[in-house]
Amino acid sequence: MKWFIKTIFMFQACILATCLQYSYAFDLPDEALRLIAETTTDPCPICVEQKLKEAFAIMEARLQPGLVVETDEHCWLKKIDPKDVFEFSLTCYPSVRLMQTIGQGQKLPDVAFVFHTSEKFLVGISEKDYTDERIIDRFRKLPPGTLFKGQVRLISYKYGDGPSFNYYQTSNRVQIHCTILGLSPLVQ
Repeated sequence: MKWFIKTIFMFQACILATCLQYSYAFDLPDEALRLIAETTTDPCPICVEQKLKEAFAIMEARLQPGLVVETDEHCWLKKIDPKDVFEFSLTCYPSVRLMQTIGQGQKLPDVAFVFHTSEKFLVGISEKDYTDERIIDRFRKLPPGTLFKGQVRLISYKYGDGPSFNYYQTSNRVQIHCTILGLSPLVQ
């Protein structure tokens, strides 16, 4: 009986470890994004700094390099306009639930995933984290607004506000660094 319980425990531990490495596109850290929204109307600079620090800590815990994010039928990836050739957003952001939590006049940050290539990258992005050229070619051919299913892996950016992200306060924008592992346009 002991071996059976030990086997069940080991099986659960393996499943938990797998679950911790995978997420779904709609699992953005809502609490952190809500805190950032609060900073858009807060007149107190010290309060803004504290809220951003708290938001970054939450995002740092959730958006770790190596995390694989997959789309599902509730949330797809969407190519952003052509000037942002290597960026995409999520169709499920912001969620209705998140929109209901922000105060009047507050603005949730834009959230964009950015991937890097040998021709367009930031200093601080490792060459091993560049997206494969075949995927880049497929992505380039898609018109802005194209929805696709896919899988991305968050990557490390050593000059970020967190291990895999930046926040640009003047434009109220969160940029999450990733590499595309799989990409398949949806028939529209």
